[in-house]
Order: sequence, then C-alpha cells, then structure tokens
Amino acid sequence: MTPNLTAISPRFGTVQGGEPITFTGTGFPTDIADIKVTIDGVVCTVQTVTETEVTCLSAKRPGYVASSLQIYVKDKGYTALNGLLFTYVNYWSHDTTWGMEFAPMEGESIHIPTGLNLYMDIDKTPELNLIIVEGELIIAPHPTDPTHQRYFDAHYILVSHGKM
Repeated sequence: MTPNLTAISPRFGTVQGGEPITFTGTGFPTDIADIKVTIDGVVCTVQTVTETEVTCLSAKRPGYVASSLQIYVKDKGYTALNGLLFTYVNYWSHDTTWGMEFAPMEGESIHIPTGLNLYMDIDKTPELNLIIVEGELIIAPHPTDPTHQRYFDAHYILVSHGKM
C-alpha cells in the first residue's frame, strides 16, 4: 500500500521557486486534498495528481537548510523515495547567486557554505585560486548532449563535510 517514487523531473530547481516539479511513481491518490509534498521544509503546492504522477509548484527555499523531501499520502503514510531527491540550487550562471554581482573571475576564491547547492551550468569556470566546499558543488551534464564536456579549474579545492 505504500506509495513508491520512481522519478523526479526536473531533479534540480532554482531557490527562488515557482517551478513545476513532476513526481512519478505508484500508489498516489487521485484527490489533490489527499497528498502533501514538502521540500526542504516548505510546502510544494500540488497542482495535479493521478495514480502515477503528482505535479507541484516549488516554493522559495527558506535559506541554507539540508535538502529533504517528504510526500505524504492520506491513509497510506509517507512515500518510499528510493534515494530520489529534488534539490534546490543556485545556478552559477545566475546573477542572484553572486548577490547581483559578477560571477567569480580568474584568481578569485569562493566558499560554498553548508546548505548551499551550487549548480555549475556553464561550460568552463575561470581559473580560480581556491574553492572551499562545505555545501554541495554540482557539475551538471549538458541537458541534451551526453558527450559534451564541462571544465572546472582551481588551484586548490577543499571539500570539508560537503559534496562535489
């Protein structure tokens, strides 16, 4: 009877929210009132449901918090996530990631604090001096070309309780 999650699309989304997310699986209800989706502690407003898909609209991320996902179905409990997770990210290419300033330039250093997920959606970074990763650095594949290469360049990389 436990609902079972098999896919999430997209897997990443902007911290500003407002993006549709589709959860695919089995055992979902067909009444919107019977399901609640929570991502990083905030409700993702359910838009549509079928027995195999739930679509919700992401909310603004509440700050630097650990990534989490809960899908609760009335009378069935929490959905089995099978290791799947939607992750709020700050995109390297967005000005908002850098406080409406320029992205890091050659020779500069950057810090990714705990709770921040930095998504490298550019082909090549400048040659950085140092990067300290306490949160998460995601070097994303090209969305349509699996053979496309991306390059991350830094003299020093320190991963301290983070992920790269």
